[in-house]
Amino acid sequence: MGKLRTLLALLLAFTLVAAACGGGSDDSSDGGDDTDTTENEEDSGPATTVKAETEETDAAAGGPVRGGTIVYGMEADSANPWAPYRVSCAISCYTVLQTVSDPLFQPVESGGVKPYLAESAEPNADYTEWVFTIRDGITFHDGTPLDGEAVAFNINTCRGSGLTGPALANIGDITADGQTVTFTMNAPWVPFPENLSIGQCAFMFSPTWLASLDDVPFRNEGTAFYSEEVAATPGGGDPAAPVGVGAFQFESFSPGNANKLIATRYEDYWRGPNGITGEELPYLDQVELVVAVDIASRSDALASGEFDIIHTANADEIARFTDDDGFSTITASDFGETSHILLNSAQGENPTFSAINGLDAPAPMDPEGSNAESPLRFTSCRRALAFATDQQRIADERYAGIVEVANGPFPPGAIGYLEDTGYPTYDLDAAAEEWTQCKADTGKDLIQFTFNTTNDPFNVETNTLIQSMWSEAFGDEIQTTVTPVEQGQYIGLALTGTFEAFGWRNHGGIDPDNQFLWWFSGTSSPIGTLALNFGRFQDPIIDQNLVAQRSTDDPAARQAAAEAVNQQFGAEVYNLWTVWTLWGVISNPNVQGLGTLETPEGEATRSIVSGRHYLTNMWCTEGDCQG
Repeated sequence: MGKLRTLLALLLAFTLVAAACGGGSDDSSDGGDDTDTTENEEDSGPATTVKAETEETDAAAGGPVRGGTIVYGMEADSANPWAPYRVSCAISCYTVLQTVSDPLFQPVESGGVKPYLAESAEPNADYTEWVFTIRDGITFHDGTPLDGEAVAFNINTCRGSGLTGPALANIGDITADGQTVTFTMNAPWVPFPENLSIGQCAFMFSPTWLASLDDVPFRNEGTAFYSEEVAATPGGGDPAAPVGVGAFQFESFSPGNANKLIATRYEDYWRGPNGITGEELPYLDQVELVVAVDIASRSDALASGEFDIIHTANADEIARFTDDDGFSTITASDFGETSHILLNSAQGENPTFSAINGLDAPAPMDPEGSNAESPLRFTSCRRALAFATDQQRIADERYAGIVEVANGPFPPGAIGYLEDTGYPTYDLDAAAEEWTQCKADTGKDLIQFTFNTTNDPFNVETNTLIQSMWSEAFGDEIQTTVTPVEQGQYIGLALTGTFEAFGWRNHGGIDPDNQFLWWFSGTSSPIGTLALNFGRFQDPIIDQNLVAQRSTDDPAARQAAAEAVNQQFGAEVYNLWTVWTLWGVISNPNVQGLGTLETPEGEATRSIVSGRHYLTNMWCTEGDCQG
């Protein structure tokens, strides 16, 4: 409890400072908490673009029918599958989670989120307590009931994990009673449901399965989450054989590139004929999710009929299919990620991390000195690189000119977006000035750092182009080497801080609070340990405003706080922004239903959020997905 009391005091202190710097508003409409009792009046984000013939094809197909197997080409493998507290989750990981399970809440087209597995969500007056009521009568694939205890068990496994725990550190206690579960917070958390709609811990899995896993946090003796009851039960469960509550039931999985996860229709799905809603979902008999890292090979496999559907954030490949009448294409930038170069700025000590974790002394961020010589610790060096990076050239040459240049983590339509964030734009004269300061700050005439990317040939070529821009600007005074890394290992290196510069894509989400875990100083742990603040920066202005936007239901105040975060990123250049991501989901004409999922109450959900979508409501013409 000492750790939690310290966190509470720390967060309240940040809140008070942020409130003193902010302003009030007479507008009482809620811009961040859109459960079943409120409406979000913020801009709902950029519209999803659906190729015109898609709807015509759906109509011509005669409506949903049962049957068929979809073979889906995914962009990446996932490390440590599939329990939410342990999996390193990229977009492909969510494709799996959304196939075998469902979240507590769903993002909806009208704005914010609505209950999904939850039936309702009610906060107290100051948002320090939330009570969720869970829909009654839902079972996991192993027959375990979904109730308040099951939800508490799931969230506590995430709280007890070094990977996911920091994102939920504001939860002080969880209690369950029948179909209700009560969350008591250490400090106000207005957009709490938004964080249980798209994150990996939003998806519920069988407590029976989770308890069987050898590394479930409840087996860690000496920790706050240790459970004698769980520890006394047999282990040996398979973490790669998930037991969810979704439309499709896990059948088999093989890891590695060109791997395949197979899941079949769950006949007792809660939204099916045998479920509590009496609907017809899902329509498909089976889904096969296949990793195909190389985008050119993935596209070729779609064109040849090996895949029925693929996803991609590669604008060149999206453009390849957009005008091809033989395929249906949906593109979306709704609350999407920002492509950028992630910079490791770890240095000094982190008193915030130490306070949260109950340490007696401030934690050294670089205990082994692995980042001690990195020029990226200095703002001048980061700003010089930003000024020397021609973002429009990247957009035109590598993304077919169909994406927007990014000036921060919040794209148009998102809370916190600004036309001018103060982020450096391409200017070689300004780059030269900052470069002079960079050399003075580092005490070196030759600036060197490592530059990694995934082993996708497209990504290697893109980052090589960026490297060439820096060489053109700074000549032989800069030395970098682009080194490809296998996707499955890539996230692990970011988590442990084993890098200097990384080609990256992140920060998609429906609310600025979704980014708290990535940017708060308390999630910036020392190099060599797991951290969700991958860049390991510490910024009190960002901290204060992250807490401010979390603590108020005033949409104007939340917007102002998010804008302040955006401007601080522009000033300090913790990341080198390139473009806002455009996602494409491309399929053969027999694949139908993408973008039509509704809540049981009939509200349209967002079809694609940060490249994620559901297979729950998809179907194939005459039950034949291959045609």
